[in-house]
Amino acid sequence: MGRPSKKEERTEEILDAFYRCVARYGLDGSTLERVAEESGLKRSLVRHFVGNREALESLLVDRVLEQSLQQWRGFIDALPARNRCDHLLQGLFSDQYSDAEYILVIESLIFSSARDKVLRLRMQEWMQRFTDDITLILKSDHPKSADQDLEAVSFGLISLYFNLDSLAPLGLNQRYRQPACIAAQHLLNSLTTN
Repeated sequence: MGRPSKKEERTEEILDAFYRCVARYGLDGSTLERVAEESGLKRSLVRHFVGNREALESLLVDRVLEQSLQQWRGFIDALPARNRCDHLLQGLFSDQYSDAEYILVIESLIFSSARDKVLRLRMQEWMQRFTDDITLILKSDHPKSADQDLEAVSFGLISLYFNLDSLAPLGLNQRYRQPACIAAQHLLNSLTTN
């Protein structure tokens, strides 16, 4: 297998730079000028390799959602058959799996979806898949719990998860990691066992 073409290599570099910019400045604040500066390329080269701004956004959304799905599927596949909720909390709230930059990018995409119908639909689908998967994990450990309780706890866990790493720019996510995990455990404890 040959090495990647210069276009593929440059496209990846540009996407990496755009990702960092979106985490730092949001989607709207991540101008082609900032992306060019972050990537170390001229703006004209950024456009040459990835096209216009809409093409760059589309490539980023594809990449972020695909990587998210692969990582999430890998995490779910690694969960044990029993006591899955304990491992779920560890995955959502431990330092080991924390990625504040990723959360900031996802939140920026969610925020920007208010004015972009296609992005909104993609982010809704992504969020629903995440919520449904967590609800199924909860149900496996708490099969007698009502569906509405499982869905409420699932949403609560997701809310805690996103909020925690969104505090990274304030330097507060480490301070609130343990309280967030305790709050998540309280939510889990509200479910019927067995």
